[in-house]
Amino acid sequence: MLDPELKNYLSGINLHLTEIKAKKSPGIWRSFFNGMFSALGYIVGLALVAVILGWFLNKLGLTAQFKQQLKDYQLFFNEAKRVMNIGGENQQSGTSSQQAGDTTIILPDGRQVKVQLAQ
Repeated sequence: MLDPELKNYLSGINLHLTEIKAKKSPGIWRSFFNGMFSALGYIVGLALVAVILGWFLNKLGLTAQFKQQLKDYQLFFNEAKRVMNIGGENQQSGTSSQQAGDTTIILPDGRQVKVQLAQ
């Protein structure tokens, strides 16, 4: 037969296993919180990767180049919007005598280019 001390020890293990099984029962709230904590973990992990990547790029000295490239793109797109708006105004108003003709475009490197806009 079993030793009384071993039997007592096994009954304690059985009691703990029963409690763990009761806690692990499926439920709406448990699923909800599991999903929330999983999403929070993904967000924190993504933020941590972004911070480490930014720090690494900063140590390599590449962030200044990225910032300059971003400014160049912004200047280019703003100039393109301005030219497209001038062309759109010419087509809408019908009176293009003042706006028709040569238009000066400033490139991101500072050069100026004259272009003939179509009516």
